Amino acid sequence: MDLGLWIQILLGLGNRFGNLFIFAFVLTKIKAFRRIVAKEKLSTEDKLILSVVFGIFGIVGTYFSFEYNGALINTRIIGVASGGLLGGPLVGVLSGLIAGVHRGLINAGNVTSTACAVSTIFEGLMAGCMGLYVRNKRVKWPYAMLTGAIAESMRKIALLLMIKPFSVALDLVIDILVPMVIINSLGLGLFFMILEAIFKDRERAVARQSDLSLKIADRALPYLKNGIDSDEFGKVARIVYDMTDFDAVTLTDREKIISHEGIGTPRHAVGAPVVTFLTERVLTTGECVVMGRCEEKDCGFHGKCMLKSTLTLPLNDGNDIVGTLKLYKITEGSITEVDTALGNGLAKLISTELRIAKLEGRSKLVTQAEVKALQAQINPHFLFNSLTVIGSLCRTEPLKARDLIFSLSSFFRKNLNGNRQNVPVWEELDHVRSYVEIERARLKDKLDVMYEVDESLDFIIPSLTLQPLVENAIKHGIYPKKEKGQVKLVAEKREESYFISISDNGVGMKSENLKILQKGESSGTESMGFGNVIKRLEGYFGPNFSFDVSSKMDNGTVIELRIPAGKGVAL
Repeated sequence: MDLGLWIQILLGLGNRFGNLFIFAFVLTKIKAFRRIVAKEKLSTEDKLILSVVFGIFGIVGTYFSFEYNGALINTRIIGVASGGLLGGPLVGVLSGLIAGVHRGLINAGNVTSTACAVSTIFEGLMAGCMGLYVRNKRVKWPYAMLTGAIAESMRKIALLLMIKPFSVALDLVIDILVPMVIINSLGLGLFFMILEAIFKDRERAVARQSDLSLKIADRALPYLKNGIDSDEFGKVARIVYDMTDFDAVTLTDREKIISHEGIGTPRHAVGAPVVTFLTERVLTTGECVVMGRCEEKDCGFHGKCMLKSTLTLPLNDGNDIVGTLKLYKITEGSITEVDTALGNGLAKLISTELRIAKLEGRSKLVTQAEVKALQAQINPHFLFNSLTVIGSLCRTEPLKARDLIFSLSSFFRKNLNGNRQNVPVWEELDHVRSYVEIERARLKDKLDVMYEVDESLDFIIPSLTLQPLVENAIKHGIYPKKEKGQVKLVAEKREESYFISISDNGVGMKSENLKILQKGESSGTESMGFGNVIKRLEGYFGPNFSFDVSSKMDNGTVIELRIPAGKGVAL
């Protein structure tokens, strides 16, 4: 063991080490390389690219070497092993093949050329297998150092097996093994430290931008609820401009500029038409587009506008692209990967809110349509029969006839007024009473209706929800009954809920119809509007609303509603 010789070899490799790491540092600054390495899954094309890159990296390590006793003291394994660790066995073998064939073809270090060429391929395979093992580990540099030590040991074993005479090979291995293991292990470890530092910085930057996206979304949420056509939507551009480093922010719909904040030209004025091919492209393809310098040759301000770099992103409402978000910087080529990640996050958040606004708008339209449908279910026979009863009472009981006219008027006014979706519970109960008075006059002594209502109740409830349930009780429970029937309505507060019960002692219903009602659905003629009513109550009061239906043939039916206190606040 010659310690002085080891130090000499270490210093010789160290002098070339700096050149190698200049190459490695430049490599990590290439965006395409960073994108490929950052992927969790690599395509075959990606692996071929990595194989060529790290094969060249290995060749560079061969050239940054010096000769000693017929051998090249080199750092070739740093490139080959890096390829295997990052890309797996295929990349390791191919990069080893590229660097190994090159080593076998050059004239320098002829004594070890064949052994080193063959060994390099197997070293790449070993590094690739190690890469599979460390793929999901966040800290890889210790494994990289271990890989370097194993690879150098494999090469020295190849020298002992393939160089003759053996004594020459043994002397050579004793002289160079330790310094080459040290320098290449350190080299691989340092290279992976650089990679990990780069990706950690990138992850931190993306995390900061994601946090910023959420903060922007939180401030912008009130202005997104009514969709892209609302007057307040344009305020989102101001929020994005104030909270980011972009020099200008624009929001457009498919035809015009909705809002522009920051540096601009008259072409960026609010209401100006969308004329750039870049915006048209994004609206057509739905792809995010980065433009490093202005290429709008037909623009009247080409060459005069200070906005040089643009990130244009599509905004969609779930089905259609409805507009764009445009982010500008005044320096050419200054849109970074982090800027793109932030822009994509903002566009997705805005698009999500636009989608929610669209769905809520559709939900309101559906609810209005359902109320209209419920209003349209008024049986004309009910009107004719009511007028007949009133007509017969005009001579015998004119005061009673007058009261019924008032009740009928109130009933139809309520049914035909579709402007109010939600009303105070006492208003809904008044509507029930108007309906009941008309039915009492028609059925006379056959119908008895009892009310147990807490008059202090004061909460909001969807309109036309209680009257259809009472009508079902009378129409399907009491009408078919030969004897006198009774309907009872109870409304009171129980602990943290409002309790409403509608029961009758009528004919009841069949079990198959009962099962349908217990699911919150309508069973045809057995339950006019029941499913509609339950769906609207669930939609308004949310998951804490519940109901129950029980019935037995010839023993009547009971419907119970449990409404969470606090949702339907008093007017």
